[in-house]
Amino acid sequence: MPKLVPKVSWFVLFEAAVRMRSHWRRLPPRERARLTELVRRSGGRPHHLTRDERAEFRRIVGGLDLTGIARDMAPFSRRLRGRH
Repeated sequence: MPKLVPKVSWFVLFEAAVRMRSHWRRLPPRERARLTELVRRSGGRPHHLTRDERAEFRRIVGGLDLTGIARDMAPFSRRLRGRH
């Protein structure tokens, strides 16, 4: 059976988690709590949220600076794909 998950070093995973955490911490505590609540409530399925909750989710996620996260993670992309 082929491996579906590439082998990734613990260091790369740790560094990625640290960078993601820094972006997460930029959200105000109230918005972090609300986003966590919405994600738990949805169970990962957007259709489990109301239209207003989905709009709120998008608004909060917009504050995470997804472009900045992608920029921060770019140096790890080769390592995350298993290419050194």
